Amino acid sequence: MKGGINVKTIIVLVILLLVGVLGVLGVNTVRTYIGGASADTEPKNVVAASGEDGKSAAVSWTSDKPSMAVVEYGTTPASLLLRAIESSEATDHQVSLTPLKSGTSYYFRIRVGEEIFDNSGIPYSFKTKAVEVKPTPTVVPTITPVLGPTGAVTTSCDSKTDYNKDGVVNSLDYIACLKSGNKATGAPASTASGSKCPAGVDFDKNGTVNSIDMIRCLQSNNN
Repeated sequence: MKGGINVKTIIVLVILLLVGVLGVLGVNTVRTYIGGASADTEPKNVVAASGEDGKSAAVSWTSDKPSMAVVEYGTTPASLLLRAIESSEATDHQVSLTPLKSGTSYYFRIRVGEEIFDNSGIPYSFKTKAVEVKPTPTVVPTITPVLGPTGAVTTSCDSKTDYNKDGVVNSLDYIACLKSGNKATGAPASTASGSKCPAGVDFDKNGTVNSIDMIRCLQSNNN
């Protein structure tokens, strides 16, 4: 009897163990089915390439079975808070990450359903290209003096002297010099220059009224 009881007990224990193993396998199978992930959807040949503009990148990989994944990324391995989602299932995958900062390291992982894939427990990484931002040069307008019949400059006023003594050198200084009758050379002021060169007149006929019109008029009257 003792031998029979022992055999029965062993058989029961074996059956219970088999049931437990099958139950665990069944649960995992259901989870994998619900999550849409399996060994066939594991990303292979994962590559991340930075865009030439330094503001984007493309993550690509392949899988044996069609799947739709999410790329989770960020600037540190612990803060993968940004997401880029595929629009449809595929076996050849490519996801664009944008906008990114140039010259910056990024880290990412790939999520398929509830399964997370990375580089053996460490997020994949890449660095965007560093793009030099060139400042826009400031264009300084130049004033071209009027030339006389012989090609000589008819006025000695220049565009680098603060004639009106306001601490700023601009076209108003050149106008002030011309209105003064070219004080730089000691020439007398023209009494008719004010009436001949009223403000608001398109003297050079270019369709735009600005300080250049006043300069052209004063130059011609001072000749």
